Amino acid sequence: MGGLTIGPVPTLSSDDAFAEVKAKVDLVKVVQEHVRLTKRNKDFWGLCPFHQEDSPSFKVNPQMQSWYCFGCERSGDVFTFVELIEKTDKRGALQLLAERAGVELKKLSPDQRERADLRKRVLDMLKLAAQYYEYVLWQTPAGEPGRRLLESRRVGEETARRFQLGYAPAGRGFAEYLRAKQRSLADAQEAGLMRRDGTDFFAERLVIPIRDERGQALAFTARTVRADEQRKYINSPETPSYIKGRVIFALDLARDEITRRGHAVLMEGQFDVITSHHYGVTNAVASSGTALTDDQVRLLKRFTDELLLVFDSDRAGRAAMRKAATLAAAHGMRTRVVILPDAKDPDEFLRAAGPDAATRWEDLVARAASGFEAGMAEDSAGLNPSNPNQVELVAGRLRDWIRQFPEGLRDGYAEAAERHTGISRHLLLRDPEPAPIPRPTNGLAGRVAGKKLSAGSYLVQLLAVRPVAFERVRPMLTPQELDQSDRAIFVRMLESYERGGPSGLEAELAGYPPEEQDLIRRAWAAPPPNVDDEVAVELAERIRLDHMKGRHSGIIRELSEAERGRDSDMVARLEAEARELGRAIQEMERRG
Repeated sequence: MGGLTIGPVPTLSSDDAFAEVKAKVDLVKVVQEHVRLTKRNKDFWGLCPFHQEDSPSFKVNPQMQSWYCFGCERSGDVFTFVELIEKTDKRGALQLLAERAGVELKKLSPDQRERADLRKRVLDMLKLAAQYYEYVLWQTPAGEPGRRLLESRRVGEETARRFQLGYAPAGRGFAEYLRAKQRSLADAQEAGLMRRDGTDFFAERLVIPIRDERGQALAFTARTVRADEQRKYINSPETPSYIKGRVIFALDLARDEITRRGHAVLMEGQFDVITSHHYGVTNAVASSGTALTDDQVRLLKRFTDELLLVFDSDRAGRAAMRKAATLAAAHGMRTRVVILPDAKDPDEFLRAAGPDAATRWEDLVARAASGFEAGMAEDSAGLNPSNPNQVELVAGRLRDWIRQFPEGLRDGYAEAAERHTGISRHLLLRDPEPAPIPRPTNGLAGRVAGKKLSAGSYLVQLLAVRPVAFERVRPMLTPQELDQSDRAIFVRMLESYERGGPSGLEAELAGYPPEEQDLIRRAWAAPPPNVDDEVAVELAERIRLDHMKGRHSGIIRELSEAERGRDSDMVARLEAEARELGRAIQEMERRG
């Protein structure tokens, strides 16, 4: 550190650059753009954005400007967070944060500079275009067709300005505007705003910006104002700034209300959402003109655990509802489904309701069934229980529907379907055909051939043939861990064994209910494939593991309710139970 020397211009790896950026950005604010955080004492907690979880294990320490996830055990500072969330490297994270903090980086690698400059120019051009279109809509005679369209849809100026709606006139108006501002026409083409001949890509259309959750315009969708135009909507192409399967329309406007109400209202079309916000349904969003994706579900899960699905009433809308319900369930989210009476979509329903829209909407929300129940009602509509062919047809549909949900939910859904239709839950959960014979292994799977048995049924048959195996099973398993269908006979056989030893079952069999006598005699006549003690142990372990997974799913559901009710004591207790049970499940699976 002697006399002054002039060294090279600082590069991205410069410690000074990292230190200056880190001093100017707040980790909590950066994380909050991606994760819904709740303050507990001095720290902030939320669902980890880097792995799937149902209870918050991601902690941000504002004093240390550090974060740590107790679930996936990742940790770091603001740079490592941005690296992971933006799927970039350390240099890319520095560049993104430097732009945010207003720190000038003097030297960039050529590839990094080219990519960053292109993305920045595209985003700047989209922002400029949104301002231009909005000005044309409200301040010029050329915007009159757009204003008439909004009036016909009963969308007021206040709502339209919240969404920054605009109008693209015919001709080359945007190109002329760019020339006057000495801006690049090539950038406008790169952003999907202009054709090569200089005409506006969205000419004679009402233009709707598609923004990210922070309000940055990424693309546009545009509705024609001409009756003779066959394409009602056209959309921006994907660009360096826009991948449509990762964006939720109106999330920037709805995110606070979603958090406050505890659910997001997911619709199909942008105009459905705009109309909904106009009538007070300000937690409404849409999937940005594409079928719901994993990335979009993960984005929504940062703000809520529940989606209210309001799709069109046609066949495509019903199919979209079913896909959304199963996709959300795979990410640990609940769904409910609003059925619109006498309307094809939310836009039509709310406009027809007029001044009563808010009241009628709340009535529909209060009656909304779960996503599973909505699909079940559709599959069983018109069922005649006295017609065996209809029963088997509906059972097949419901089996397929139940199987699309995570395994931990299926038993509960089968019970709900049994209550709704009268079809046995066992019929609804059975495999549609015998399972294929697995390849031989050292474990239980290699010993089961032919028709697939549940672990509980296999164990009961094994114990009927080899009662002495109770000595190995009894310390490992409680009756409550078996399915209800196997529990009663297991308890009765165990009591017979405790009273009379290995011969107790045969001595007391005449006192068993007829169906249990029949089951035991069939096991004696045709024993299961393997009846040694080690198989009994493996079966007991599998039954116990399945029971623990079911308990874990139940605790997660209780935790979601406790979080919605803001019961902090209950949340803390359930989080501890879920963690302890999760560790026990992992340990059992490792041993297995």
